Amino acid sequence: MKRIVIAAMCGLLIAAPCRSQSKPALVTVTNPMQVSRPGETVEVRLRDLTPITGESAGAGFVVTVRGSASPLISQVSGGELLFQHDFAPGERREFIVKAGTAAGPQEVSRVAGMFVLPREDYAWENDRIAYRMYGPALASELNNGIDVWTKRVRTLVVAKWYGEAAGASPGQDPYHHDRGEGADFFDVGRSLGAGGCALWEGGRVHQPGVFSTWETIAGGPLRTEFELTYNAVEVGGVKFTERVRIALDAGENLNRVSVTFDAPAGGEELRVACGLVKRPGTVAASDSVLGWMSLWGATNADPVNGSLGTGIVFPRSAFLRFADDSIHCLLIARAREGKTFTYYAGAGWTRSGDFASGADWNAYLARKAALIASPLAVSCSPLE
Repeated sequence: MKRIVIAAMCGLLIAAPCRSQSKPALVTVTNPMQVSRPGETVEVRLRDLTPITGESAGAGFVVTVRGSASPLISQVSGGELLFQHDFAPGERREFIVKAGTAAGPQEVSRVAGMFVLPREDYAWENDRIAYRMYGPALASELNNGIDVWTKRVRTLVVAKWYGEAAGASPGQDPYHHDRGEGADFFDVGRSLGAGGCALWEGGRVHQPGVFSTWETIAGGPLRTEFELTYNAVEVGGVKFTERVRIALDAGENLNRVSVTFDAPAGGEELRVACGLVKRPGTVAASDSVLGWMSLWGATNADPVNGSLGTGIVFPRSAFLRFADDSIHCLLIARAREGKTFTYYAGAGWTRSGDFASGADWNAYLARKAALIASPLAVSCSPLE
């Protein structure tokens, strides 16, 4: 397996001209919807910000609400400055951004992502839930499905759980039992799990197997992001290579999943399938107008472990139809060779305290679909 050096962490260096004097910028953020947006992630493009501040991202930034001296937690990643704030219906808020580093102790990250040896998993989490993808060590047993680790604590647990499992016998990992923090109850097998994606051709899903290479893009404190590449799979006489970039923000249950299918020709229209693995006793729901689908039901055979929902929020412009096969509920969508197709997928658990019922989970998906379709409006200007 090819090992890839970490490309960037929070505080990513972005090439930009440095000037001798730093100037504050005024970032104006407007909620275009008449609904509240608690803990929403604000994305400010550095190409809009740094011409005003006169500094590169390497200097870091301090973000405050206008009229307040208390800095917000922020992160520079992928050409953007990220921070989070609550927005009332239709609210317009102003933030001041200055180059530099906030004084005081470092904030504890609310997200984490890691490649784990010797298992060769890639696992990631935030303060709500955790996920993993399997790598070459389990190539004969698994595929490219997204696995779910349910949590009922707001702290980060993935590194701890892997550490506790280091001396366990194969198949006896202790994190399969809830000892107060949650557990890995989800059976992903060779399925697409909680929102994996593959090519759809000839009325069936063509999965590529487990990932072959990995790259960490961002490590917190607000967003973890990474990219996985899969070995080529032949579909319809053409070899396709799948690249998947996944980002998870603090406070969210859904991953942003950006998939690209590379092929020699490039530009041809494709059919892709995003799937949720069926579990005993689950109930499916969907809305093609708002753009979401879900499964809800018992987490496993033990009723003490509550209920689990999985779901996908998808771009309505790409939607073709819903389908299913023997193991999945599927969303069939259009994409193009070499072009990125982005959707959102994840899970929610009753014992986390965030979802009491299937109705709660479906309402969360519907709300997220509406918010994604009407993003925050962000603008930058010099502070007068």
